[in-house]
Amino acid sequence: MLVFNTDFVSRNFEWDASSTKGIAYLSEKKVDARKEFDVIAPKLSAAMQKTKTKQKAKNKADKDVAGFKTRVARNVREVAASSSYTQSYDARKIQRHYSKASFGAEKKLSESDLKINQGILAQREPLPTLSFSPSLPAGLIDWFKDGQALLTQSVSGIASKEFEAHSDALRWVEKGLHYHDEHSLNDCLLCGNPFSEERRAQLRLMFDRSWTEALRALEDAVKNGYKQRQALRELYQSAPKEAEVTAEKREAFTRNRALFEVAIKQLGVCVGELLKCLDGKAANPTKEVEVTAELADFDLEKWLAEYENIETALTATVKYHNDAFISFAAKQKDAFTKIEAHVLAANQGEWNRLQKGVQDAEIELEAARTDEKGLADRQLKLRNDLQDHGVGADKMNELIWAYLGHKELRLVAESGGYKILRPSGKPATELSEGERTAVSFCYFLTHLAAEGRKAKDLVLVIDDPISSLDTAARTYAYSLMTRMTKKCAQVIVLTHNTSFMNMVKREFQNLQKRDDTKTVTALLSLDCRNSGNGDERTTCLTNMHSLLVSHDSEYHYLFRMVQDAAQNKTTDYLFLLPNATRKLLEMFATFCSPGQPTFAGALMDHHNELPRVCRRPST
Repeated sequence: MLVFNTDFVSRNFEWDASSTKGIAYLSEKKVDARKEFDVIAPKLSAAMQKTKTKQKAKNKADKDVAGFKTRVARNVREVAASSSYTQSYDARKIQRHYSKASFGAEKKLSESDLKINQGILAQREPLPTLSFSPSLPAGLIDWFKDGQALLTQSVSGIASKEFEAHSDALRWVEKGLHYHDEHSLNDCLLCGNPFSEERRAQLRLMFDRSWTEALRALEDAVKNGYKQRQALRELYQSAPKEAEVTAEKREAFTRNRALFEVAIKQLGVCVGELLKCLDGKAANPTKEVEVTAELADFDLEKWLAEYENIETALTATVKYHNDAFISFAAKQKDAFTKIEAHVLAANQGEWNRLQKGVQDAEIELEAARTDEKGLADRQLKLRNDLQDHGVGADKMNELIWAYLGHKELRLVAESGGYKILRPSGKPATELSEGERTAVSFCYFLTHLAAEGRKAKDLVLVIDDPISSLDTAARTYAYSLMTRMTKKCAQVIVLTHNTSFMNMVKREFQNLQKRDDTKTVTALLSLDCRNSGNGDERTTCLTNMHSLLVSHDSEYHYLFRMVQDAAQNKTTDYLFLLPNATRKLLEMFATFCSPGQPTFAGALMDHHNELPRVCRRPST
């Protein structure tokens, strides 16, 4: 794209020094170099396009990686829902993790483990410590074994033969003997017969120390048995609930507690049966006790071996739970680290694929840049060899002389640029506005074919190239512009001069007529209106008004603007209305009184007719 405007002029001309920058034309004398230059040009263009394509591919690969990191960071925040660890969690952390390590399948968590770690993170504070111990009540097993032994102990040999048939009365007789001795009674209170000393001695022998000890052992066993059964019940009831145990051990604890409850219930049944048997035995030591099937089939040693495993597992759980209370922060951090690694492992494959895409795109881009640079360097070398500033001076002089209609100015190549000289050879330091416009516009047009450019590749923006030119110069400037730019890819002309606009407009309309199958031209104008907000104005680029497109004169357009304002008592063009009205009257008065040297005089000649004329636009 080449642009002709005031910036272009100020960059390239030093009017006070009467000098310009040089224009490098490629010499036709060095045939081989010129051929190579012409061959390289399309190759370089293709290489530049390839570099752009590879750059786009690299940008897309980088964008895909950036999107991936953002998505994974969001996934971590969602899965590990803990503000303590995810509040500032962003894509930068994803980049650091994947850069330092690879997250394999072993980092993935099962569904249950994931829920456990999520539960740990969800806790605001640790669960209270547990005082539960699954150890059996002290002395319970010894009591059970001793109780079983007492059941098998026989005391029938101690009792007299006469009581064997009445064993139920044996304890009653013992109490009676003790009562009679304590109260020194000589007669039996039951029958009234004498209670002889011989008979007393016989009974004392039967209820000797061994009998007393056996009865005391039975009574103590019963008494201790009730205590052991209560202690066992309290042990059963002291087991923590599932919700009281730290999340990561909750599932295993639930399973082991169920085994614990079954085992304690089984032992409790046997304790109850043994206690019942001992109670019966104590009440009637000589009577044979009937043992139930549950107690008879119960294998205490096997039960103890199984319970040891349960006790060990529950004890370990309680210890883990209590340790977790002490190291709660560390546990939460560990849970977050595991969840984070789980998410990273789930996305490791995609990260590897995207990274390979970035690396491949980088390699291809670097190769394209290398090719482009090689061609560009070679083209630059050829251009330097082929540059001939004198050719540019000759071409500009021809254009300037034709433009101005005289040869009072000429450009001479000097030190890589040009000097603007008068015929006398002195620098042209005081150029008129018209001469500056002519020189600078011809300089711009000469640029079009410089440095090996092709017109078909050029887009031109030409901003008002006829400033301070008279009618003849404007016409030539238009003709020169049209002739030298007609093969360009696109030409955009900006102007505020109506006559120049009409020249360009007719040319554009002729182009459209020659190819009416597609839109090849566009006629646009800047539309300035009241914004409706106080004194503010808005300006936008719009299609040119149909009256300006259809007519070469502004009269119809200006008349329409003034008439609409007069009829509607309002207008969107309030700021333009004074100038529009003045110019409308000027055009009308000049047309009616062409001999008047001033606008005021022409206006006064027809001031009586103006109201009537303004009501008839056709006039």
